[in-house]
Amino acid sequence: MVFNKKLENFNPFSKKDFISVEQITSLREIEYLFQIADLMKEAVEKKKKSFLLEDKTLVILFYQPSTRTFTSFQAAAQWLGCQRIIAIAGMEFYSSAVKGESLPDTIRTVEQTTNCDLIILRHPDDNSSEIAARYANVPVINAGSGKKEHPTQALLDLYTIRQKFGHFENLNIAMLGDLKNGRTVKSLSLLLGVVSSKISIVFVSPPELKIPKEFLEKLKEKGMKIKETENLEEVLPEIDVLYVTRIQKEWFENEEEYQKVKGSYVITPEIMKKAKRKMIVMHPLPRVDEIDFRFDSDPRAFYFYQIRNGLYIRMALIAAILGKF
Repeated sequence: MVFNKKLENFNPFSKKDFISVEQITSLREIEYLFQIADLMKEAVEKKKKSFLLEDKTLVILFYQPSTRTFTSFQAAAQWLGCQRIIAIAGMEFYSSAVKGESLPDTIRTVEQTTNCDLIILRHPDDNSSEIAARYANVPVINAGSGKKEHPTQALLDLYTIRQKFGHFENLNIAMLGDLKNGRTVKSLSLLLGVVSSKISIVFVSPPELKIPKEFLEKLKEKGMKIKETENLEEVLPEIDVLYVTRIQKEWFENEEEYQKVKGSYVITPEIMKKAKRKMIVMHPLPRVDEIDFRFDSDPRAFYFYQIRNGLYIRMALIAAILGKF
């Protein structure tokens, strides 16, 4: 794979961990990564062979179930020509964590056993990636940490929005569903605050699943335009991006609490008649019952298109961190 387009001599990601979207402080950084993602998209679509990472070794450790994030990171490394990929989906069952091994020891161990250049980690603890980065001697990418962050998901979400609208100015974005436990909405909200001061966000959820108050205050301190409501149909006609999330059963302490809020919102063709014709519906997936399958054929359904962008963004991030651009 040969990249002929010349990028500016600027790489804020080179040899650094990527733990939080809060590491990104300027639109310039995002535009740099998106330029690389555009190149990756073109290369994948043309099925060009790459040797960019032929000299690198990558470790992918997932302590939580994942389809999209795990396969896209693994495929990203392969598309970039990496020939040494140690990928374990199911660390909670198939590693020494079963025997009580700590995360710091696991990180130091795999670094020694593989001589890796990069570690990609998904873990149920909020501060897992920070801990891993503290003990690793190579860069660490956060592929999802507890209820706190999912920074690469936020990047691909933002990339999808840019591809649809070509800009971020004056967009009205609704975050719907489990905002209390959802890490994707938190990461995307923070990133939106970097790209424009003219974005409005409305958080739509049941009272039990509202966005945490301290997080809301954090957004307000950044000068973002914020609104909260329980009524989706009330705000739907003004929305440009509807970001749907599932009610995350795994974070509930008991079945009764989950059943109380399950099915609070369901996106159907009937409801979407009230929405703009040029808006889009996004979802980090997996879905359970919050988007009717009948809506999949609607041109506003962007969630599978959104998934493919994850491949391009993760290719771009890996290449940038390993200093290939």
